[in-house]
Amino acid sequence: ARGAISPCADMQRLRRLLPPAPLAGLQRHCFAGVVGFAGGATLGLVGWGGGQMIIPGMTHQYMALNQLAATGVSLFSLSLSSISSSVRFATSDSACLVTAASIAIPSIVTARFGTQLASRLSNDALEFAFNSLSLVMIPTHLYIQQRRHAQQLAQPPPPTSTGAAAAAAGAP
Repeated sequence: ARGAISPCADMQRLRRLLPPAPLAGLQRHCFAGVVGFAGGATLGLVGWGGGQMIIPGMTHQYMALNQLAATGVSLFSLSLSSISSSVRFATSDSACLVTAASIAIPSIVTARFGTQLASRLSNDALEFAFNSLSLVMIPTHLYIQQRRHAQQLAQPPPPTSTGAAAAAAGAP
């Protein structure tokens, strides 16, 4: 009959409407590798954001992990890459180890409480917490950067070693 749609065409249209099945095997590991590449690059470049790349990647329909499993994958993978990156920063004198320890010690303790709380929350509650904190933290970070930049512009420039300062120091 004219205008009739074949069962094969119906099936193709239905496949386009359904989300793809989670990847398996090598494809799954390759997708995870791409997510890890983006997360590691972000973490190494600016010191944060690995979780903002890894968790959405792991909860994506291709990986189909729940929020708790994605958080575990993110924390474990970022811990390993953080150790590598932090050694590089420390050996190039770009990290204050006392400040880092002042942050690390309480965060180790509170991360344990956060892990216990996460294991008790539903997937929807964890997704809401992740998304809410991301929405709050990114604008907060931008505000802090802008404020620091404005304060730096408002400070007078340091004195130069020429002129009166040089004469006071006994320069010829």
